[in-house]
Order: sequence, then C-alpha cells, then structure tokens
Amino acid sequence: MDTIEEINGTYFYHGQHQLSPGELFDVIFLEQFCDELELGIESGAAILAGQPWLNTRTKPGEALKGTSVISKYGRMLLRDARVPFGIRVLTPVGVRMQKTTKLAAVIARYVPWLGWIGLVNSIYQVSRKTQAKYNLIARPNDRIPWTYF
Repeated sequence: MDTIEEINGTYFYHGQHQLSPGELFDVIFLEQFCDELELGIESGAAILAGQPWLNTRTKPGEALKGTSVISKYGRMLLRDARVPFGIRVLTPVGVRMQKTTKLAAVIARYVPWLGWIGLVNSIYQVSRKTQAKYNLIARPNDRIPWTYF
C-alpha cells in the first residue's frame, strides 16, 4: 500500500487504515499540530511566564494577587528604567487597563498577550495546512470548501 490510498470508500494514511473522511481529517490535523509545536513553543512560554504565580507583597483592594516570573526578573534587570519622555503607556492588568512609565512593567504586561497572539497564529496555520492537505487527499465530495472573509 502507498502512503495515501483509498479502499472501499475509506482512506489509508500513514499506517492508519479504514479511516472515514472525518477520521482522516483528525489524523492530518494531529500531524500538522505536532509539526507546528516545534515552532510554537515560545508562545506557550510567553503565556506561562506572564501568569501571576509567584507570591508578592500584600496588594491594596482588588489588585491581582501574585506576580509573574517575567515581571519579577524584568524589574530586577531593568530596575528604574522608564519609558522615554515620561510617556505613560496603557498596559493590560487583568481585565482593565492601567498606565505606567516603568519599562519593565510595560514588557511584563504585554509578553503574555504576544504569547496568545502566537498561539492563535499557530492554530490558524495548523488549520490552514490541515485543510489544504486534506483537500489534496480526499475525494471531491468529501473536501472542505474554503471560506473567504
């Protein structure tokens, strides 16, 4: 048998046999996802580094409890570094925005968001590659039509 073959209305793909069209899609998706993980590990690291898991001083009122790894080490490395010209930059803190002039705070608060953007991009790339490969293999009536937005 070849790497990709059609048998009695089912598919054979990389050692998996008698796959329905949905199962073929799932196998291709998992293959593409695993390939993408090699490139997308930095997104997960950025998201995790930005979570408030470390204990910190007592904070007032409804402030988020804890601090992130990136915030802790960013403040140690950048100590009193400020944004040039005294510009106050809006940064996300939980579900609200807060202004700051500290460079470490700006970096620490945006790194997790960059991680989420990377994760969304990775999922988009996996979906796009999965659909292209699936449509190349599947019979015409099993193919997934592409939607343009």
